Amino acid sequence: MRIDDDLKYFEDPAFREILSEYETAREAGTPIYMDADSLTDIAEYYSLVQHDEERASEAIALALQLHPDAVDPQIFKARQSMMQGDLEMARKICDAIDDQHHREVLFLRAELMVRQDEFEDAVALLRNAAEEIHEDKDYFLYDSAYIFIDYRQFEWALVFADLLEAMAPQWYKTWQLKADVALGMEHFDTALTNIEKMLDVDPFSTESWNWRAEAYCGKTDYAEAVNSLDYSLAIDADNERACQLKAWILMQQGNYKEAHQMYLHEIERSPDNEQNFLYDSYCLLEMDQLEASLSTIERSEDVAEGLSADQTAIYEQHAQILSKLGRVEEALNYLNMAEWETVSDTDAVEYSLMRARVLAENHRPEDAMMYIEKMDASLSQEQKPDFYFRTAQLFFYTEYYVIAQKILEELLAWSDDAVDQAEYHAFLAYCAMTQKDDEQAMTHLLAAREHGKERLRELFADEFPNVQPAEYYDYYYYRVHHEWPQS
Repeated sequence: MRIDDDLKYFEDPAFREILSEYETAREAGTPIYMDADSLTDIAEYYSLVQHDEERASEAIALALQLHPDAVDPQIFKARQSMMQGDLEMARKICDAIDDQHHREVLFLRAELMVRQDEFEDAVALLRNAAEEIHEDKDYFLYDSAYIFIDYRQFEWALVFADLLEAMAPQWYKTWQLKADVALGMEHFDTALTNIEKMLDVDPFSTESWNWRAEAYCGKTDYAEAVNSLDYSLAIDADNERACQLKAWILMQQGNYKEAHQMYLHEIERSPDNEQNFLYDSYCLLEMDQLEASLSTIERSEDVAEGLSADQTAIYEQHAQILSKLGRVEEALNYLNMAEWETVSDTDAVEYSLMRARVLAENHRPEDAMMYIEKMDASLSQEQKPDFYFRTAQLFFYTEYYVIAQKILEELLAWSDDAVDQAEYHAFLAYCAMTQKDDEQAMTHLLAAREHGKERLRELFADEFPNVQPAEYYDYYYYRVHHEWPQS
């Protein structure tokens, strides 16, 4: 089950009455008898809401004392061990449960498999179990999918989402699951199709409006994303997720000061959410408040304790700030830590470029080039053009224009693609301009004019404000020759 559903249950008056009865008896020191399910719910409340594992353990110990064979308390104990990293103990507790066909036992066993990257085995276990289920099979498929979603294994979750859609195509929870999986896989149009169905049924769902905003953010349609958030905030003026998304959009639009103010509010509200500190650090860095940005990313790191879903981003941001402060070796060490968090073979290229950038922006271009040359030997011929274009950009944006120019000229000689050539010409035009080689700059501007308009706009907008890229050559010519070029 989704954690959000659990949290909603904990606000239910029926649960609050059970909790009050339990806490009153414990405070008075009087014996109390409750069924296993109620005591397990209380333990989950202490764990999920109060983050008090000691009181959670007390409640579950009472449950096991009163109901030693009950499944739910044993499942809770196993999950406690699993969350503490003791998978062996969790598996032993799971194996000792008498009813191995109980749904929660199946979910626990599947989750243990997922934690050990045994994804196919977990899917097979749950699919085989689903084939034997006749009552509430739809809920079983729904909850099975969320085992994988919780670990961001969306492709495996899609297996169960598709099975659920085939079984119950018009069910609200089917649309909800399909939307959640699609968002995770960045299939934003598919997500929106399902979200719109959800909103047709429940137009007052802040979750659906927030998801709609996320989907439009993914499509970089920030106007429609903000429109969705306005609906969400009209329903709940202080909705946490809507506020976080609005701050993120402001950051994407370059409104760092306003985004920073919103993140300060979110930090005050949720000081245990490391993501708010991470994003605020981005804003502060863009505002050139390096020491404040460093302090904020350190707080993000402290809160995360090395366990965040954003751990790689936290380390990379820490490295970037340290690099800006000239603390090169520390920055490189943080990039090592970030790389250790990742598993993809393609990450070696990314981190070579990041290390090279740290060195280049700290006036060590020769050392930066060593990383580039070392990476070259492991690349295929198909990979090299993109790698060296990114290398050229690295040196360009750290203002080593001569190095960037040399690489770009070699790329231009290799390429027969008109769009790629226009990109190279645009950068070469700027490199030539920085070296006062106006004739070469104009030659490259002319060559980039047809297919490189957006790149030209990015590079030369400050040089020629309120001028269209197609006219940059003309204006440059006029600046050099004090007359307009002949048509």
